[in-house]
Amino acid sequence: MTVRQEPDEQARPVPRPPEAADRKATLAAAALLVFGTALFWTPLRRVDLDAINGFGLISVLPGASLVGAAVIVGSFMLTLALPRPHRVLLVAQILVLIATLHGVAQALEPEARFPTAWQTAGFIEYIERTHTVSWDLDARFSTPGFFAFVAFVLKAVGQHNISPVLKWAPPLTDLMYLVPYMLILRVLRATWRAKWFAAWLFIAANWVGQDYLSPQAFAYLLYLYFVAILVNWFRHHDETTQRAGRRRSPETAQRSGGLWRVYNWLFGPKDPGELPAPSATVRDRTILLCLLFVLILVGTAAHQLTPFLMTASCAGLVLVRRCSLRGLPFIAGVVYAAWVSFMTVGYWSSRKGELFGGLGNVFQNVQQSTGGRISQTSPQTADVQQLRIIIAVVVVGLAVMGLLRRRARGIDDRVALVLLLVPFSSFGLQNYGGEIALRIYFFMLPAACLLVAYLFFPAPFDAPRVRDPRVRVRLGWLRTGSRRHWPSVAAASVFALLLVGGFLTVRYGNERYEQVRPSDVRAFDVMTQRTKGVIGVVWMSADNPDLVGGTPVMPWSYREFERFNYTPVIANRSDPADLSEIIQRLREQGPGGFFVTTRSHEDFQVLTAGLSTDFAPKMRAALAADPRIETVYADRDAAVYRLRQPPSEPNPPVPKPSGLGLRSSPWTPAGLIYLPVLLGVLLARELRRLRLAPGELWRLRPLTVLAIPLFLSVVAVIVERFLVIS
Repeated sequence: MTVRQEPDEQARPVPRPPEAADRKATLAAAALLVFGTALFWTPLRRVDLDAINGFGLISVLPGASLVGAAVIVGSFMLTLALPRPHRVLLVAQILVLIATLHGVAQALEPEARFPTAWQTAGFIEYIERTHTVSWDLDARFSTPGFFAFVAFVLKAVGQHNISPVLKWAPPLTDLMYLVPYMLILRVLRATWRAKWFAAWLFIAANWVGQDYLSPQAFAYLLYLYFVAILVNWFRHHDETTQRAGRRRSPETAQRSGGLWRVYNWLFGPKDPGELPAPSATVRDRTILLCLLFVLILVGTAAHQLTPFLMTASCAGLVLVRRCSLRGLPFIAGVVYAAWVSFMTVGYWSSRKGELFGGLGNVFQNVQQSTGGRISQTSPQTADVQQLRIIIAVVVVGLAVMGLLRRRARGIDDRVALVLLLVPFSSFGLQNYGGEIALRIYFFMLPAACLLVAYLFFPAPFDAPRVRDPRVRVRLGWLRTGSRRHWPSVAAASVFALLLVGGFLTVRYGNERYEQVRPSDVRAFDVMTQRTKGVIGVVWMSADNPDLVGGTPVMPWSYREFERFNYTPVIANRSDPADLSEIIQRLREQGPGGFFVTTRSHEDFQVLTAGLSTDFAPKMRAALAADPRIETVYADRDAAVYRLRQPPSEPNPPVPKPSGLGLRSSPWTPAGLIYLPVLLGVLLARELRRLRLAPGELWRLRPLTVLAIPLFLSVVAVIVERFLVIS
């Protein structure tokens, strides 16, 4: 890295190229977009999904489609190389990218992918049918906000078939993510190339698969809006009305040497990485603050992880003086703790060890969600899983490099730094079934994509002038400016091509068993039609049922949720024709017992647990030939079996809704009084702050004094409930 003196590039006149050349380049980029889209989608009609191997969907994608994806990338990068932004073309390119990357599986497969999405349908159907929840059926009923919202919308519009919504939710969800993300980008001091490239990366780097119809996808959208409102309209006043980049003192400026340069690079005065906050009246900010409070309430009722990150992000922005709502983290924390204590008691009262077992186990959670997820049986699946880790590490590493490069230019990107670091605090919570690393990557993507874009396009030259950038720091040949942006565009193009290839590999790397076939859904429909009571589903597991979270990899319980029970059978690897364990489990289930197997579930056992590829065909043949077994439904993709003469007992009744399982303790009535009063006082305090000048904050003291005993009382009630209720 070398440092050299350069003239102020902001002061240079920017020579505009001839309009004809600009128009030709724009038309070329548009033509590439059309050609790449046609080249990608046309050959997909010949894709054979049955030929997918352990590498997933990319193993059957035609070469022409991969070339088409590369052309789509080239179209976008060519547009970035133009001297001015063509917003209509850029928007079209991002929309095509969403359809290409996030809609390809939906277009190829007849049913909504990802079996977990069908479980969401089961929760929604249950609430729509019963108008209540049942905490003892599933822990996710403790945060039913999203399920109830979707059930209400579907009933309001008269839509009773949720399958189309399940199928096309991922690309539509990713499209909705862009709206708040663009709100975040608009307040940053960056070139138009950096902002548009960050938005493009936000789509291309989101391979996690948390955008299906689910509470986490909905809560993530709320999180993005929450952050967007904070950084747009509630930034600290002295960071937006004054120049944060103060000049160095003469004594400091005279000091030289490598150590001082490093010190000034890291800790010296910097200019803010955000533009001045947009003007807003007190009335506008009052409405926005109330909206933030609503987002906190809805997010807390919808998902268990997102409100924690809302609270932490807000607190981080307050600590680095990028948010003026100092009391909002306390409001969010109180809401979150109160919801857990009062509204999820039916779950944690009997599962305290399960609920809090992951608290503080940082290293264990990291291991389980990274290396612990790598397959030990299928080399192809292991390669895909390792590539996921590599992509995440590369994105984080490039984000750190982008942050340092901006700091070398004298820019302090505090907002991006907070949003990048806060999600890592989740490692101290539960491991979420080994998925906590995926959730962390998902939540750090907004900041990571921005900082990666800064690595290639770090200059704030098209933003309002805030300093005299006479010192430029070069990192190799990556150099941007008003005249020399082509090298950066070329380097960004290489990274973009690699990222798109990695996306198509890792996003659909599990497609051999994550795709849901029509026969899978039909199998569960058949079971509900053949019996009126409880359905005891017996399913085959290669080793430990915990490998799949205790449930089969099928669209289980997508309707009539309360009627299903699930019992695993450990496979006899040495003898697939040994049906003794299956028959025993079916007898234990009584008249409602069924054994279910699907091709996707069988492939999962092969790829993740090392079951032999011929085990399932031999087992099916034995089941079909056994005189004690009746074949209820069978085709290549799914099969359902039951006993020809099942026992009449047990025949348990279908469970009735149990609600949220609310329970009381001696101090609970007091807590139910203190809690709304405390939230009202804290919210009134923040609303009052909006109307005060910086020197009048002492007027908040009466509300602060009133809030302290209320806060301590609510905390005492929450602790008492955890200690007393069991």
